[in-house]
Amino acid sequence: MLFFGRLVWIFITVTLVAAAVSLVISNNAKIRLSLWPFIQHLEVPIWLFGIGAFVAGGILGAVLMGGQILAIRAKLWRARSQIKKLEKQVTPETEKDNNQALTHMPNI
Repeated sequence: MLFFGRLVWIFITVTLVAAAVSLVISNNAKIRLSLWPFIQHLEVPIWLFGIGAFVAGGILGAVLMGGQILAIRAKLWRARSQIKKLEKQVTPETEKDNNQALTHMPNI
């Protein structure tokens, strides 16, 4: 199953890289970018805008996944601390039970 998952990711990666290379090779047109409060315009090749969008999406996805990972690790840390507290509560009770147990079996 792990091999199949890796194969799918390799296929997706190769497909996206091929699409990006095709975009770079075939589009030499320039587009004008502007942002509302600013007067200046920026003219960039369309391929640069496309590649920039892919990179920005990758960075945004990595940041969002990093936030999720931190949240999961915090929950794991809290769960481990609760487990340690419960183990400390259980340990004295088991020692108490061992002290009350009979040390010698009576002969019948």
